[in-house]
Amino acid sequence: MTGPRLSIIPARAATDPALKPRDLQVLCVLGRHTDDLGWCRKSQVKMADEMGCARSTVFEAVERLVKAGYLERYVQDEVSGRDSPHVYRVILDPVHPRVEAIRDADDPCRYTGTPADIPAPPAGPEPAPPAGPEPAPKNDPFRTTDSERSEREGAREGEKENARQVEATFWKLVKHWPGFDGMPKEPAKRAWFALSAEDRAEAEAKFPAWLALLKAQRKSHTPAPSTYFSERLWTAVPDAPDEPPKPLDAPPFGPLWNAMRFRALLTEPPVAGPKASALIEELMARQDAVGRQERLSRQARYGWPKINSLHDRAINRRGIAVDPRHEALQQLMEPVVRDGELWKAWRAEHEKRGWPWIPDPGGMRAVWFPKGGPERLADFEAAVRGNDDGQQSQSAAAE
Repeated sequence: MTGPRLSIIPARAATDPALKPRDLQVLCVLGRHTDDLGWCRKSQVKMADEMGCARSTVFEAVERLVKAGYLERYVQDEVSGRDSPHVYRVILDPVHPRVEAIRDADDPCRYTGTPADIPAPPAGPEPAPPAGPEPAPKNDPFRTTDSERSEREGAREGEKENARQVEATFWKLVKHWPGFDGMPKEPAKRAWFALSAEDRAEAEAKFPAWLALLKAQRKSHTPAPSTYFSERLWTAVPDAPDEPPKPLDAPPFGPLWNAMRFRALLTEPPVAGPKASALIEELMARQDAVGRQERLSRQARYGWPKINSLHDRAINRRGIAVDPRHEALQQLMEPVVRDGELWKAWRAEHEKRGWPWIPDPGGMRAVWFPKGGPERLADFEAAVRGNDDGQQSQSAAAE
C-alpha cells in the first residue's frame, strides 16, 4: 500500500450497533495517518484536536474499538519523563509488522525503540530504515512542549474527576430503584460505565418515564439496573413532544399590541351585538348621514368584543400574550405622538370605518400605529393577509 489510507473502516464496523459515529471517525483519522505497514502512532490529544472534540471522547471511542476487536493498541509508556503516543493498527491484515518500524504520524522520524516490558508485534520482512542525522523522537527536547504536557495532565485529572461524577450519578439513579437493595451492585455499575456519556444522560433523563411506562403496562417486575443499562431499555420510552413556543408579552399601546389590534379589525368581521331598541332601529334604518353615523357608532361599540376586552385590559395597564408567529408585525409599526396631526388622522379613520378608538393611554406620549398613516393602511393589511395562515390570533389574556 502506498500513501495514507483515507478510509480504513472495516465493512462490518459500518453497521455494528455496538459502535458510535465517533468510533468510525477515529478509524478514519487513524487511516489518514497510517503508514505503509498499516500502523499509526498518534496521540489522543492531537486526534481530538483534529476531530474537534474532547480527548475523553477519543479515549472512549478507542476503548470501544479495542473491545469490539476492530483495533489493536500497543501502549507506549513514558520514556525519560516524556510522553509517548500509543501505537494503533486497524485489524485488517493477519501479519503484524515490527512495532519498531512504525513511523510517528506527527513526526518525520521513525520510532527507534520499544520499552522492554511491552511485547512487540511479529517482525516483518522489511529492513529498518537508515538512521537520519536528527535525534530520535523520544530524545527530542521539543517533542512534548510545556503546553502539551499541561494539557495532557489536565486531561488525566479531568478523567479522574469525570469518573467520580459518573459514579455519583450512578448511585443517585439507583438509590431508589425498586428491589435494588438485595441485588449485586457491581454488574450494574460496570454496565453503567460501559455506556457513552450521551447514553448515560438519556438513561437518567428517561428513567422516571420508563417506570411510569412499566406501571401503565401493569408490569409486576422491574428489571434490574444492569439490565436497564446493558439492554438500553430506556429507548422504549417515546421522546417527549417538543414544547410549543412561549407566547410573547405585548404591553398595552406598544407596537405588537396595536398590530394585533389592527389585525383583528382588518380580518375579523364585526358581530351584530345585542338587539337595539325601537328608536335605535329606526335611526339605523335611515339612509342619510344620521342613519350612517348611528350604524357606525353601534358597530364601534359592539362589533368586536375581543377588542373591547383588549381595551379594558389596557385601561388597567395589562397587556396580551401573542403567538410568536406574529412577532414580525411589530416591524410595520411606528410611534405616533398624542394629539398631533397624525394622531387626529388615525382617530378620524376609526370613526369613518366604525372602529372602536383606543382608550386613554395615560402618561404615554406616543402610541404605535401602522407606518405611513391611514393612507398606507392598505400596505399593512396586505402584509397581514399575506402572512395569515387562516388561524385566528392567539391573543390569550396574560393573567
